[in-house]
Amino acid sequence: MHMAEPLGDLQLQVMEIIWRRGRASVADVHAELAGRRKIAYTTVLTTLRALERRGMVVHEQVGKAYVYQPAVDRPSYAAATVEKLVDDLFAGQKEQLLCHLLGKERIGPGELEEIRRLLAAGKTRGDQ
Repeated sequence: MHMAEPLGDLQLQVMEIIWRRGRASVADVHAELAGRRKIAYTTVLTTLRALERRGMVVHEQVGKAYVYQPAVDRPSYAAATVEKLVDDLFAGQKEQLLCHLLGKERIGPGELEEIRRLLAAGKTRGDQ
């Protein structure tokens, strides 16, 4: 998946609903968002249409309603977003991102063990 730009805040909120539910109508998404913030139905519709143009969702018509489903799963979106971040901020060098994170953030024992496990798995695959 190649992304021109990461999703905006509202687009990401809408996608989180679609990913969690698997499929949802504009009314479903609107009802969930309206429980958290004031938002117009037309704003949700416009956002879903923009997400469809970007290839993030697809729709099918069920009666009079459009029901949207994810066209991109969350892990694929996350991977593409991180890849773009690495390209944009670290000239494509993943090790610079890792050094930045390890140098700036407090890493707990569980997270450190997961990093060790991933590094070991990479070595066995030859991805060094």
